[in-house]
Amino acid sequence: SFKAKQWQTFYFVQDDFHVRPDLTLNLGLRYELSTVPLGFFGATDPQSLGAMVPGPVEKDTNNWAPRVGFAWSPQSESALLGNGKTVIRGGWGKGYDVLFYNLLVVGASNFPRVVVPVANNVQDIYPNLLPVSGTATFNPLAAFTNSDQNTQTPSAQYYSLSAQRELGDFVVEVGYTGSRSFHGINQIDINPARVVTPEQAALVRQTGNVNAIPSVQARRLFPQFGARTRIPSDVGPDGIDTQARATYNAGFITVNKRFSHGFQAGTSYTRSRLMSNNDASLGEGGTTRGSSQRPQDFFDYGAEWSVSQFDRPHRFVSNYIWELPGPRSGFLRQVIGGWQISGVTQFQSGRPFTILTGVDSNGDGNTGSDRPNIDPNGTFVWDRDGKGFTNNGYYTAPVGSNNLPLANALGNGNAPRNSERGAPFWQTDLSLLKRFYIGQRQLHVRADAINAFNQDRYDNPVNLMTSPSFGQNTNDFGRRSVLLSAKFVW
Repeated sequence: SFKAKQWQTFYFVQDDFHVRPDLTLNLGLRYELSTVPLGFFGATDPQSLGAMVPGPVEKDTNNWAPRVGFAWSPQSESALLGNGKTVIRGGWGKGYDVLFYNLLVVGASNFPRVVVPVANNVQDIYPNLLPVSGTATFNPLAAFTNSDQNTQTPSAQYYSLSAQRELGDFVVEVGYTGSRSFHGINQIDINPARVVTPEQAALVRQTGNVNAIPSVQARRLFPQFGARTRIPSDVGPDGIDTQARATYNAGFITVNKRFSHGFQAGTSYTRSRLMSNNDASLGEGGTTRGSSQRPQDFFDYGAEWSVSQFDRPHRFVSNYIWELPGPRSGFLRQVIGGWQISGVTQFQSGRPFTILTGVDSNGDGNTGSDRPNIDPNGTFVWDRDGKGFTNNGYYTAPVGSNNLPLANALGNGNAPRNSERGAPFWQTDLSLLKRFYIGQRQLHVRADAINAFNQDRYDNPVNLMTSPSFGQNTNDFGRRSVLLSAKFVW
């Protein structure tokens, strides 16, 4: 066990400057400094340091975050821009993330903190614990996982520009927003095996024997050492650039109607594009389901640049509240008065995913991120609902005697990362409210229907070519649920 402590210190200065009666300028500067608990367990013993294991993470002291923004509401008599009913806003800023503490747990699993217990002359002494013994033994061929000694704090620059106009009961806004992120948390092997050569792949295909070529260990960059994974690392094997980056650009329009005549509504639509070369660092299912957290080839990180797994090019949301007209007094008020209907309707593009061979096709010792080749003469057909697909020789990989993809037999596939996209979804949530009036008090009876029309919401299909369910969809989250409730208001 270990006890970690961290100091996080943040200094900032920010103020609004009224340059003119109709123009406000906002300027700010922030500085962040976080200590590195236990050095994220970087190596300190000579054995590890001499075997490609990085030392303790150095404190990042360069986290300056400036920001600037403005708001301009022209006071002219112009019918289009003036009368104080138009606002133009814009800004730019920089921000930093915090290195999460899972990195401590990952780094703590290395020599010399982990001891494999040894038990001899085993006896049944239940309910007592069996005494064990053991000492940490350094093994240069063991796999190590650490953070890079020069780990940078993840950062992002974000910017926006929009124009908003009041038109009677309506407020309309059109704008652009974007961001760029740097030094993301990725997962890089500094000592991977070299990708199989065309000759080696051909030999495996010819013999059907994955062991017909030198082993993964023999083909490592430094065969005298085992895997050396770093989470994160901006520099990969042979000094290549492996910095995790992303860019986001979006245009949007929103229309909101103030509550009047018993009706209020709001609608927004966003058209966006999110590109990245990495979307996660660990294999958590919520973010890496359908796309690996590791690159296909650690020596070719540039091939990972593609649409992000979080890319949703179309996003539409509409919300509405309607107070049904009815009597405001008398007995009929209790029967046909006091009704309200409200809801939210949304549409969203499907989630991208990667077709994977399911085996170590390029022989670098990393199973789970290898992609097949694309044969333009084949076909890839989605069903009508976008629920599943049929691969008719479009995605291809050499197969073994079991007719499944064969390890070490392809090299790097030319299929892009996140080349396919799952089904989009529509969903409407509705609420029906009835008010009963008891003197000055009210009883509210309400029914909320989540996914009121029971519309399908499919997960992505199985993307592993080794799976018997390849192309099939095993999850539909589009279930209707209804909640009945009552509330007494006094």
